[in-house]
Amino acid sequence: MPRPKETRMNPWMKWILLATPLALTQCRSSSVTPIGTVTPDGNNNVMLAHGQGDVAYEAAPHTFSARPHPPRNRSDAPPPNLAALPKMVSRIDQCYGPSGGAIASGGPSGGAIPKPIKKPAPPKPKYKQVTYGGGSAPPSSPAPIQTTPSAGALGKGAAGRGSSSGFDAGAAPPQSPPPPPVTASKSANTRGETAADVRRAEKAEKKKDRGRDKAAEERPGASAAAPAEAQVARDEAEDDNSVAYEPVQQVGDGEAQYSDWGQATYLSNDDTMSLSSAQRVIFAIDKFLPVPLEHIRPHELLNYFSFETAEVAQTDDFSVLPEIAKDPKQDGIYNLALAIRGRPVDKQARRNGNLTFVVDRSGSMSDEGRMDYLKRGMRKMMGELKTGDLVNVVLFDHEVCVPVENFVVGRDKPEVLEKAIERMKPRGSTDVHAGLTRGYELADRGYQHTYNNRVVLVTDALANTGNTDPRTMSMVAKYYDERKIRLSGVGVGTEFNDALLDKLTERGKGAYVFLGSEAEVDAVFGPRFISLLETTAMDVHFQLHLPPSLRMNVFYGEESSAVKEDVQAIHYFANTSQLFLSDLMARGKKLRPQDQIMLTIEYEDPESGQKMVEERAFQLAEIEREAYNIRKGRLLIAWADRLALMASRPQPIGTAPIAGAWIDADGWQQCEQGKADLRDMAQGMNDPEVTRVLSLWDKFCSRYEQPRNPVRRTPASGPDAWPSAR
Repeated sequence: MPRPKETRMNPWMKWILLATPLALTQCRSSSVTPIGTVTPDGNNNVMLAHGQGDVAYEAAPHTFSARPHPPRNRSDAPPPNLAALPKMVSRIDQCYGPSGGAIASGGPSGGAIPKPIKKPAPPKPKYKQVTYGGGSAPPSSPAPIQTTPSAGALGKGAAGRGSSSGFDAGAAPPQSPPPPPVTASKSANTRGETAADVRRAEKAEKKKDRGRDKAAEERPGASAAAPAEAQVARDEAEDDNSVAYEPVQQVGDGEAQYSDWGQATYLSNDDTMSLSSAQRVIFAIDKFLPVPLEHIRPHELLNYFSFETAEVAQTDDFSVLPEIAKDPKQDGIYNLALAIRGRPVDKQARRNGNLTFVVDRSGSMSDEGRMDYLKRGMRKMMGELKTGDLVNVVLFDHEVCVPVENFVVGRDKPEVLEKAIERMKPRGSTDVHAGLTRGYELADRGYQHTYNNRVVLVTDALANTGNTDPRTMSMVAKYYDERKIRLSGVGVGTEFNDALLDKLTERGKGAYVFLGSEAEVDAVFGPRFISLLETTAMDVHFQLHLPPSLRMNVFYGEESSAVKEDVQAIHYFANTSQLFLSDLMARGKKLRPQDQIMLTIEYEDPESGQKMVEERAFQLAEIEREAYNIRKGRLLIAWADRLALMASRPQPIGTAPIAGAWIDADGWQQCEQGKADLRDMAQGMNDPEVTRVLSLWDKFCSRYEQPRNPVRRTPASGPDAWPSAR
């Protein structure tokens, strides 16, 4: 075979080939990085070369060093000193009257709300305003307002636990001009479904409210007695002129468009630890009622159902069970589930409670048996009390009255409390603000340092009398939370004001639930009553640390951000657990088993007030598995998404709350497809709760009439037939 003809090389090509190895050697560091892998950018973030998303990520294993923490050895709560507790006062006859009617509030019987008394107070440190998403921080605010509660509002035992930005317990909270527009924005990504859009709007409103609160505390020259109406007008004017800033997404191909690889993210599954959404959705399905889109909150559905958790060690306050698995429908996406469980507490181990029940007895409580639910729950609650618990009962409609004050379990006759509960009857209109303020004032006056001091608001929250502004009421809850008096909410009735209770318990950092059936009443005021009252950790922040090979793609919770101030701390309730479910994007679409993730839990001890930290680091190889929690979490999110899809459809005309009454052929078809999808996801899951979810979907779909197959008929015709029959 003849040899190929020799080709002469251009002299310039020789110089280029000779110079290339030298240039590459000078450009590389001592650690050679092959072309097509990854290189660090100027911000120490690892980026894929050429933006190729399918190239394997090469780097040394990324590990975290979890900080050790001292052991939390705890024992049962100390026995109470009954003799030292305040004397009981019964005003049952004054509040109900001889025949059960109520008298007007005021004076010693009704407990009139005191007027504010201004006193000087030391200045409060200014909050640091943090901007997230690339914007510049706004200028610092001047000195804060200096107002304090009156002596009557502070009550006994208030020293050492109050806020320096207080106001009188019976007066409206301090109002201030609105702050400048908030430019911070949440991190993390959203799924883009309709339900997510609703929740994003709610979170934006919550952030706006928090900005108003901070500015109210920092801005000088505002009068504590400024009318609430004027403040609302100023807020609305600002809302019209404010600008919402969104983080700018980097332009690029594949993974190179992201700059948040390995970013630590603060996560909040639910800032109110609420079960209301799930309870209301289930109630609507059972009653064949429409399911409003705003009631479908995936994170609350996750909280409502149970997951596998790890035992909490005697030396810890939390346990974390991590699992990660490849998403079956998205290439390069991995589902991460962190099942977090708090320290278990039983009736004997829990702290005694200074419990103030603020009870709605307005006329609307006569609807749907709401008052019957309320009374059944409070009777059930009496069996969950323990010796030494201090109980106040505040009734409100358009007036406020206190039938029982300073009732002590184990010291005073239970018949007194039973009588106060039994004689409750609906009447009048609804002044939530007055009842809540009076309840807080009583709780503050009887504050017990070693007790769990809590207000429990039981209402349909249909405020129509007095100050009905939710922001004013929520500022009251926020103020008393800073004075270590917590709030829990119990909603009753199908039309209860969910938004108001959500806002109140968010500021009071409490839980709230919905009573839609006798079974829910018995559970909330029975076995779960301790979870409504007792907190095992205060002001909790969860922070997820990721290696440079991963980034947060979707978090199925309420809030997430790289900035701590953008995520509200929560109070963690006894005997509860949460599932933090997220989608992580993997660099090069492959999980690196040699890398680690870490969860940091920062909180305050509810008894000592000491700052605590617990950290857990996990190697991905040890937690990668197609696990039960991930499968169940996927199914619940899919269920929530399908409910949101159906809730966003136009409601058929002439619907009735019975099976087969909704005539919507396309809706029925989508329901049938949802049945098949959910049953496929549930294959092999022997779980009663999964079975219940499937049955709930079946019942939801049964509201639709099954379309009949069209049948061709030849209409009768003849001389005697009606014209319309032809």
